[in-house]
Amino acid sequence: MAMTLNNQLTTRRNWRELVLLRSMRGFGVVFEELTLEAQIGPEVVALLIDRNPDELRGKGSLSINLNAGVFQTPFGPVLFLIWWIPPIVEGKPWAMYEQLTNPIHPLICEILRRLATQTHLHLLLLNEASHVQTAFEYPNTFAFEKILAIAEQAKLAWTGPQDFQRATKIYQSEYDPMDLFA
Repeated sequence: MAMTLNNQLTTRRNWRELVLLRSMRGFGVVFEELTLEAQIGPEVVALLIDRNPDELRGKGSLSINLNAGVFQTPFGPVLFLIWWIPPIVEGKPWAMYEQLTNPIHPLICEILRRLATQTHLHLLLLNEASHVQTAFEYPNTFAFEKILAIAEQAKLAWTGPQDFQRATKIYQSEYDPMDLFA
């Protein structure tokens, strides 16, 4: 069993001073390994790239939830993570982000494994230019160990050739994130 990483932040900082050198494309959530505090060391964080980060930052505290699953296609599995922010109004969350990953890719299960051992999840809110607007810290109650188990099962079950781009297109043609949210 992996050792738990207590990655609760101990210092406050001005997150707007942090600019990620890596160019992010598109919007939504991606995982990245970063060192937010030297005494903690590297950890996996979620980067939320949003067109209008001021609206999210303006909420002060931000509650976030996660639904996940695997969709099998003839070209391989697609692991979907649906991040959503309450409140729910007329059956829809205030904000929702779909993160699609390839559970067959060797790094995905390693990322999920590391996330499952962290005591906290840090979500960095970025604007389109990859400038960090703020950071949110959550106790890690996102069940990443269960998501890891689902991803590992999908990886073991898949025996054919894999084309993640085609698998993603099939997934997107058959499912809307709101269907999976509901």
